[in-house]
Amino acid sequence: MMILLTILHVFICLLLVVVVLMQSGKGGGLASSVAGGLSSASFLGGRTASNFLTKATTVLATAFFLSCLVQFISYDTGSEEGVSATERMLQQQSAAPVPFSPPPAAGGGEVVPSAPAPAPAPAGQTGR
Repeated sequence: MMILLTILHVFICLLLVVVVLMQSGKGGGLASSVAGGLSSASFLGGRTASNFLTKATTVLATAFFLSCLVQFISYDTGSEEGVSATERMLQQQSAAPVPFSPPPAAGGGEVVPSAPAPAPAPAGQTGR
C-alpha cells in the first residue's frame, strides 16, 4: 500500500513540476520553447491555456497536499519505542549493568587528590 501511495505521490510531483514550468511568466516560461515553438498558447489557445494551467496547478497542488497527508497518517513505525539514535543509545546504556567498586576503607588505603597541583609560575611573571 505504501509503495502505491509513494508512486502516486511521485507522479503528482512530476506533473506539478511540468505544469508550473509550462506557465508563462515574465520570461515566457517553458511554454514558449516546448516542441520547437509549439507553446501552450498555440496548443490550447491563449486564454484557454492560461486558465487550464492555473486550474491544473490548483488541482495538482491540492492532490500533492492530500497525498502528503495520507502518507503521514498511514505511515506506521511498527514500534512504540524511541527510534532516534540518541534514544537507542540511552536505552542500551540504561540496560547495561553498572560495575560496582566499593569505596576505600575508612582510615586506611590510598589518598587520591581531587585535583592536580597547579604548576609554579615562571620567575618574573605574575598570574592574572
